[in-house]
Amino acid sequence: MSSQPPPQGGPEGGAGRPSFAEENAMKIASESLQHYDQASDTYHVSYGPPVPAVTVHDPERGVLVRVEPRSQQVVGFSIPSFKAWHAEHADEGGEFEIDLPSVWPLGGDAGPAEAQDPTPEG
Repeated sequence: MSSQPPPQGGPEGGAGRPSFAEENAMKIASESLQHYDQASDTYHVSYGPPVPAVTVHDPERGVLVRVEPRSQQVVGFSIPSFKAWHAEHADEGGEFEIDLPSVWPLGGDAGPAEAQDPTPEG
């Protein structure tokens, strides 16, 4: 695995360049995959290539969040009963946004305890 140094000018970037965090966010967005499964009425989003993950129910947002158990990184989410969810959460133009943290603490009092067994993301 190779890594690149942060852009010149420190974490804020420099001379009109995006910061390291912005570059990382753009990379994740470019590697995101989204799919709507019409048969099950489920909308899926994956960040990056599939990895084994646990699924956690997030009742606040009405979604299932996929979390890589070792790093506790959020690697995707699914929205079951998507048509009903979309009718409730989308704006007039049909757009919606889900604001998930990049890290999701598993178990204990620090995070949701409704995790299911690890399964490959897909």
